[in-house]
Parts: sequence; C-alpha cells; structure tokens
Amino acid sequence: MKLFAQKKFCSIFKNNTMKIPHLNGIKKTIGITIAAGSIVFGAPAALKAQNAWTKEIQILQKDTFQHSKDSLELPEKTVTKDSIPAIARVPASGTSDKAVLDEAPSPVVYIAGERKKATIVVDLSKNVLYYYHKTGVPLSAYLVASGRKKYPTDTGIRVVTHIERYPYKTASPKTKRYKKPWDYGPRVICLETVDPKTGARGKTGEFIHGNNNPSSLGKYASLGCVRMDNTVIKQMAGLVKPGDIVVMKR
Repeated sequence: MKLFAQKKFCSIFKNNTMKIPHLNGIKKTIGITIAAGSIVFGAPAALKAQNAWTKEIQILQKDTFQHSKDSLELPEKTVTKDSIPAIARVPASGTSDKAVLDEAPSPVVYIAGERKKATIVVDLSKNVLYYYHKTGVPLSAYLVASGRKKYPTDTGIRVVTHIERYPYKTASPKTKRYKKPWDYGPRVICLETVDPKTGARGKTGEFIHGNNNPSSLGKYASLGCVRMDNTVIKQMAGLVKPGDIVVMKR
C-alpha cells in the first residue's frame, strides 16, 4: 500500500503539472479539493505520505487561486465610511453623525426684523430634516419625503400651531386626515405660514407627519407635506411646541 501511494503521488505531480486521475471522492472546484476520507493510506506507516499529499494540494490550491486573481487584474477598491457622501448616510431613523450635521443649514431667520432661530429646517434639495437645539446647534438629521414634481413643497418660514394624534378626530371633518387618517401616520405637526417681513400668519395645507409608505422616504412623493418615519414623528412631536419656527428651503 505504501508503494502504491508513493507511485500515485509521483504520477500526479510529475514535472510540476497538475493532472488529476479519476478517483472516488475527488471533486474539482477552482483548483481541487479532497473530500474527507476519500483517500486513505495505510496507518501508521503511510501517515507521513498522507500529510505530504495534503500539503502539496494546499500549495497548488493557493497558487491556482493566486494566478486566477492576478489574471483578472482588477483594481482593489476599498469602501470606507469617509468615502460615502454624508448625505447618503442619513437614515430615516435619524443620525447625529458629525459629518452630516456639519452640512446642516443655518437655522437663523429674520421675522419682522427680529432675529430668530428655527427648531426645524427641512433641506428640500436633499430631503433631509434637521432638528436644532434652542441655541441653534444641530442635534440630529432625518431622511424625509417631500412634494413631488407636480406638487412641490413650498419654501418659506412656518410656525408650529399644534400637534394632532391618530386617528385625527379633532381635525375638521372636511380634512383629508380626518377622512383617511392612515395616510398620515401616528402624528401630525400642524403649521402655519409666516410672512418674514410682517410676521403675519397664514393657512397652509402642508404639514409634517408620518407615512403609510416607508419606501417613499428620501423621495419626492407627497402632495406637498413632509413625511417622516412613524417612530421618529412621534418623538419629534414630543420635542416641538407651539410657536417653534420651521423653515423649508432649497
């Protein structure tokens, strides 16, 4: 048995050429692999030959893989967090990533000549909503949806009037959120427009609310309202208060 194993070993690796005879249990992959227990040498005398066989197979497998890899000549490309634009890292659930918050627009606005700081700024060019501390420091950013091309969300200054909760029975029976409350998610942050020159307020049908289609977040998909993640809108509704300033900008 030992003599047979040595002859078979030499015939396969003669002239450093890999020729695989038909043997039970041997399967070909990219190089070759040996199924466990498919070749058994006599023990204990042939144990050394079996170890040598295994070592040679491993060497050839490594060489074959290396040559295949080199022949492709594909440049290696490493993707790191820093190589991804900050805006691409904004999730609907929110982030406090410094790289993202560094891109937050200024919350400062002037209303009737008085300097104010917004609590929320929605950058419609990126569909990102930023939430600010009262000092004007951005705290978090969220991916949102805004008005589609035919119904773009209006830019300008808004003010929070009140918060409404699902199923919106406190809303006017004529409103869509009263008739189809599931379209608005669990909360609606109701807004009014603000004239920056005079401070006068006006009505608007564009609010900030939840959604019934999470896949729309990040897209221009609404009839003008700003949609948020349903968990986030509940949190945001608990943070803002009547009188807080909201800015829609591009």
